[in-house]
Amino acid sequence: MKAGSLFTAVRCGALLSLATTAAIASEPGHLQAGSVYFTPTVDVETRYVDNLFRSSNHEKDTWVLDIAPRIQAWMQNGASTYSLSYELKDSTYASSHDDDFTDHQLNLDIHHEFNAKNVLNFAAEYYDGHEERGTGLSEGAVGQLIDEPVEFERTSFGGDYTVGNRESNGRLQLAAGTVNYDYQNFRNFTQFRDRDQDTLSGIFFWKVAPKTDILFEVRSITNDYDTTNPGDAAGSLDSDELLYLVGVSWDATAKTSGSIKIGSYDREYDSSARSDDDGFSWEVELSYQPRSYSTLDFGTRRFSQETNGLGDSINTEEYTGAWNHDWNSRSRTHLGFLLAEDDYSGARRVDDRVELEASYKFAAKRWLDLGLGYRYEERDSDVRTLNYELNVFFIEAELSL
Repeated sequence: MKAGSLFTAVRCGALLSLATTAAIASEPGHLQAGSVYFTPTVDVETRYVDNLFRSSNHEKDTWVLDIAPRIQAWMQNGASTYSLSYELKDSTYASSHDDDFTDHQLNLDIHHEFNAKNVLNFAAEYYDGHEERGTGLSEGAVGQLIDEPVEFERTSFGGDYTVGNRESNGRLQLAAGTVNYDYQNFRNFTQFRDRDQDTLSGIFFWKVAPKTDILFEVRSITNDYDTTNPGDAAGSLDSDELLYLVGVSWDATAKTSGSIKIGSYDREYDSSARSDDDGFSWEVELSYQPRSYSTLDFGTRRFSQETNGLGDSINTEEYTGAWNHDWNSRSRTHLGFLLAEDDYSGARRVDDRVELEASYKFAAKRWLDLGLGYRYEERDSDVRTLNYELNVFFIEAELSL
């Protein structure tokens, strides 16, 4: 969890990840029971994948059908909102039924404003899902050697409390959260990746202009693994990381907003056989809206993350960008990219990654959005067997009441 707001990190995952564009014109209908609203939706996507296991050779192609019904119960009390949602995602692979899977996700989100200068955010999530073969712990040749996806459960909860607001000369945000990863199958090697990750952070904002703040942040991240691999001579992967950042955030005009943070991180391992790691870190988010119907977003960050099996950790440098444009009240295009370099600390491996996406979405009805698009992935690694290219063509529909 590297985002400045731990609430956002717990709820949404890693900051600046490449995502598909949201619905633009559909207006989901609600069911109401007293002060509680219920919003059911269904997303359906069919896609053609030309390299299912992200392999460097013997590429396998398939059609995939994803069906994802979702129900959200929510209520609002003044400026405070409360939400509980459940989503089921069922995936069927036409040419590889071993990869068929049903994921479950339950989320609780609370935004409570005691008053204008005391605000609490809390989020909790339970995810019962999987890693696609060829990703995560099964990347490279492992994805073709195992006979089903790696399954795991992830449980997370946390939040932040803010004293002050944007009108205050100063404001303080304190955050805390924890994430537990518990793998379910292939325990001969996945047991060594079960872990808890605890995060504490504090950010102090000081106003230097009506819509501009300078900020100071300290973040602590502790990784505690359940089991140490006896075959790993380096010993435990348990670590403590401290991150120090200074920067500026602004919402200067109706057209521009963003934040820039720079600093350093220091990761120390419990095992003396592993080399402690430190380095320069940054987090940048920029948004430019030249017109009310067109938005350009750019982000970059450098951070340390847990290894997926090789080395001690991964030092990652990412650059992301997106252009979302509403051509009229019913149609939108989305263009996005991600460029990244992953440097595996303690191992001779450096990966260069590229992700691209282009999509078009059309609001056919108030309750129906239709879309189509293309995604591309590429990895160029020092470990040649990990190189791959992936093309995905998709058609999607988003339905509501």
